[in-house]
Amino acid sequence: MTAVAVSSQLAGDTKLWRYLSLDKLIDLLSKRELFFAPLSSFVKTDPFEGYLPAAAMNALAEIARPVVRDLEAFLPTLEDHRKSTGRELTNDERGALQNGLEDLKITLMRFFLPIAHCQAVNCWHANDGESEAMWRLYADNGKAVAIETTLDALRDSIQSRESAHRVHIYPVKYLDFFDKGLKPRDCLAEGHLAPLLKRRSYQHENEVRAFIGRVPKDLQEYRDIGCWRPAPVRLPVDVKTLVRRVHVSPYSSEPFESSVVKICELFGFPACVVVPSKMLSGQEELLKQLDL
Repeated sequence: MTAVAVSSQLAGDTKLWRYLSLDKLIDLLSKRELFFAPLSSFVKTDPFEGYLPAAAMNALAEIARPVVRDLEAFLPTLEDHRKSTGRELTNDERGALQNGLEDLKITLMRFFLPIAHCQAVNCWHANDGESEAMWRLYADNGKAVAIETTLDALRDSIQSRESAHRVHIYPVKYLDFFDKGLKPRDCLAEGHLAPLLKRRSYQHENEVRAFIGRVPKDLQEYRDIGCWRPAPVRLPVDVKTLVRRVHVSPYSSEPFESSVVKICELFGFPACVVVPSKMLSGQEELLKQLDL
């Protein structure tokens, strides 16, 4: 059974939607796997993916700054000690120590983004109904669908299959990254940082993220920046548990809806699972209320 940690802030019956193109629906149903994209793949739409608010960035730096200051203070002491013993530091030794100190100063900057961008995420939209904004964002010339599920169903579909991964499912926290009033604790999302922090400009996404963190096998791998290469993760799931309904874009036209029905039937889903969007219809029902 795959290990899953779920947010305490969300009810089990919270409705989740995944808006996607038809080819991605086929990929999910045929391979019976959720595709987790590395955080680095989202930087085209949001260059701040993986970053933290300034308050959190500074808090991380404050942890390391005392170490750097101690080493800076130690170098003159070492120099004086070597002089007192008649074995002064050579230029090569002095240069090596200084280079080591400079490397330490930029370690956080070198490792932070590669580590953050290695986290793989699978994104969902929390909403009781359809979202016009999400349809427009993800509709490919109107040819898009939206998988409707619940938080419990998403968790159960993952837990029902075996994998070595640990999956976390939490809502994204939206913040002003440059708010000077933010405290480091304000940047925690149920104990996590990236990938659960986004700027308020993206609040309309009301996103819930399932994510998988990269776990190095040992300390040596952790220290090797070459090991922190972003890669997607395919996670086996029970698609029959996951997929409650498949909604068809309100901007589509036939034969797209019929094609979606046929594809779902080929993978063992009854035609009633496919639901045409009602977002642009139903006005007549309101007029009928005026019937005298």
